[in-house]
Amino acid sequence: QKMDGWMANLCQGSATCCPWGYMSSERVFLPGKAANGVLKRHKRYNTGLFEELLQGNLERECYEEVCTFEEARETFEDSDKTVFCESNKCMHQATCKDGPSSYTCECRSGFTGAHCENDLLKRCDLNNGDCGHFCEPMGIIGGKCYCAEGYKLMQDGISCEPEGRPTPNDNESQSFCILEQQCLDEFYPMWRIVGGAGVVPAEIPWQKEVFCGGSVLSAWWVITAAHCLAEAPAAFVVRVGEHNIKRKDKTEQDIQVSQQHMHPLYNPRVNPYNHDIALLQLQKPINFSIDVRPICIGPKAFTEALVKRASPATVSGWGRTRYLGIPSNTLNKVEVPYTSRAECMRTSSVRITPAMFCAGYYNQAKDACQGDSGGPHANKLHNTWFLTGIVSWGEECAKDGKYGVYTRVSLYVNWIHNMTHGEYLLTVRIKHTLEEKANG
Repeated sequence: QKMDGWMANLCQGSATCCPWGYMSSERVFLPGKAANGVLKRHKRYNTGLFEELLQGNLERECYEEVCTFEEARETFEDSDKTVFCESNKCMHQATCKDGPSSYTCECRSGFTGAHCENDLLKRCDLNNGDCGHFCEPMGIIGGKCYCAEGYKLMQDGISCEPEGRPTPNDNESQSFCILEQQCLDEFYPMWRIVGGAGVVPAEIPWQKEVFCGGSVLSAWWVITAAHCLAEAPAAFVVRVGEHNIKRKDKTEQDIQVSQQHMHPLYNPRVNPYNHDIALLQLQKPINFSIDVRPICIGPKAFTEALVKRASPATVSGWGRTRYLGIPSNTLNKVEVPYTSRAECMRTSSVRITPAMFCAGYYNQAKDACQGDSGGPHANKLHNTWFLTGIVSWGEECAKDGKYGVYTRVSLYVNWIHNMTHGEYLLTVRIKHTLEEKANG
């Protein structure tokens, strides 16, 4: 009986499958190991013996039956060569055991789950569970670590490593978190922001520049302060990859903003700085490079804990270097420690709402200033940077007895995710694709 060509291909390597009929010089389109993993066996009894116990033999299989999924699998099956543990995903030093069609993980004491990913002794409230990024409490089964988008969890069940370099084609909606950049040899400190040092090119690649600061979240989205948009024109561009605003660095990208999304609770007539957060949707995607990369945003509880425990944070911008002074030509940064809510409220002559937090020094000249609004307040965990605040307002700049006030990003994580991963993003991506096709 003659077989379909694609079935015959399964039954031979470079040889003929069945001596009575179907001849082919085609090579198998799947290697034996792969075919063995995907073909389903329908057990039948043909020889008077349990043929599954016999060593696979191509000639016997072809004489006994028409070549089927069963025969192909029996021929290719080789327990010595089928090593499922080559793709070992067992975590926490578990032992991988090969089975007939898959593998199992033998967990060490204190770990459970298909891949031993659950640590029964892990407590997310203690040092973030030692997780590289995020820790998820699992109730009575302890907790487990997981990673931000663009990262994968390593076999130790703790560390997070990048899955690859993001591009607008494969990472348009994801936040590929930033690893700490290695400093260049040329580093010339300079006074800036108020009381800090100059930034090395590509050191803060998530920073955007226009009339206010901001941070790159993904290829299509930038986050900033809502009060920056109060008097913004209907159409404007944002610049990413900037370092020195007085010269061309050949790393800049100017991208038109397609839509402005202030938080729905923002009402400047009631309070111009409460819920002071906004998202800018871009007309086309950012091209990521060493000079332009997104910053990460973690879950609510993680972000709330990080802003306090990973203090001091880094604040950056091209704002004034002193109160009523002149703006800086180059990007600057300053480290500011978290300030307790009680101290923040005690020293402020303006109401501190639950959507705000304070950071800075009581009597040191280190602070954000005019022109830095909308910029990032970022904390680092295990060499990965997370956005925890947005520069919002302050009583003058670096004034004794006063702190800088920031938007509390942790309160808006769900809103940010829904906006950047929902129908708004789908709409602009479809529009951009159609425009590219129309332009040839």
